[in-house]
Amino acid sequence: MFFGMGRFLFIALVLLGLSVSAGCNGSSHEHEHGHDHHEEEEIKRGPHGGRLLEDHGVTLELAMFEAGVPPRYRAYLSLNGKPIAPESYHMMVQLTRLGRAEQSVLFKPSGLFQESIQEIEEPHSFDVAVTVQYQDKNHTWRYPSYEGRTVIASDMAARSGIKSEAAGPRVIREILPVRGKILPSEHRIAHIVPRFPGVVREGRKHIGDTVEKGEVLAVIESNQSLQPFEVRSQIAGTIINGHLIVGEYVPENQWVFVVADLSEVWADFFVPIGQERVIHQGQVVEVSTGTAGETVTGMVSYVAPYVDERSQAQTVRVVLPNHEARFMPGMFVTGNLVTSEREAPVAVRQSGIQTFRDWQVVFFKQGDTYEIRPLTLGRTDGEWIEVLSGLSAGEQYVSANSYTVKADILKSGASHDH
Repeated sequence: MFFGMGRFLFIALVLLGLSVSAGCNGSSHEHEHGHDHHEEEEIKRGPHGGRLLEDHGVTLELAMFEAGVPPRYRAYLSLNGKPIAPESYHMMVQLTRLGRAEQSVLFKPSGLFQESIQEIEEPHSFDVAVTVQYQDKNHTWRYPSYEGRTVIASDMAARSGIKSEAAGPRVIREILPVRGKILPSEHRIAHIVPRFPGVVREGRKHIGDTVEKGEVLAVIESNQSLQPFEVRSQIAGTIINGHLIVGEYVPENQWVFVVADLSEVWADFFVPIGQERVIHQGQVVEVSTGTAGETVTGMVSYVAPYVDERSQAQTVRVVLPNHEARFMPGMFVTGNLVTSEREAPVAVRQSGIQTFRDWQVVFFKQGDTYEIRPLTLGRTDGEWIEVLSGLSAGEQYVSANSYTVKADILKSGASHDH
């Protein structure tokens, strides 16, 4: 490592020189949609596999060493083909990543080469500016070194269905998938029992008929007085059981119709042993109606204090609104039971996640440029997934048709060179 005022003066001069160079020259390395990510001219390589940079007889080989260790730059300097001792020159590399602050990389002598003090974080995709000070002369080089990057014009992205949005806080829910069956609410069922035994004279309603409260369902001749009396519904609803035939005898205390108010129904779900401890009253359940993408939300109203002997499952009941008659008694349904909710400071849509090399990534977007961002991920509810590192709140990423961007990068020849 270099010490003393000379080193600090060198750093100051390098930073000033790079700033002026960036302001005057800018970057001339532009890509069109589908352009190859390699430089147009073949990259010259040195004996250590690094990129060769030449300037007036001075040659620098800059290699990324990452075999079994965190990646660091190694620099080998020579003059007219003869190695230069690592202690006799100063150097600095400045890395400019897409959407990130510039990183100044310092070096120190290490045996036959200089090595970067800092680790070089993946992905190794950046614009590189190199400055070497040797014998009171500065040698500078600038070049792009991109990995997992492409440029797609906005009109092309729109035609391809590529959509982006900002990462941000989201409530991540843990979901327990459940299966069950629709039943009439026992709180909204009336068993219609005639006041007296007798013989049926009129049967006005049948299974499936809707009735109003107080509506006449049948007329029965009393077995005691031989006078006819009307049998009326006690509630408004639908007849789900029972029928009467003229001339049929109805005994005492025998129900003749069952009327159910189906504007509210029960969904009884069956949860296997081992998962019942995460369930309690008041939890939200999203129940599929059978129509693609349509759900109805209800709440757990009852958790059975016992397990069914045959199925070894616990009954969990959800009360569902059913004013539009989406659910019919006897229908099998599926549901997502929300067992917990936690706010994640940063989350992205699950549809935005792709694999690249051995990473899980999203495609960061800046203007028309897209680039991989490896992520460390946390909990997911199937729609949203928590981001622990790799992307900040407010940064734009591809949330729909991300596979199209991946295909474009792979087609373009995404590289991992330095």
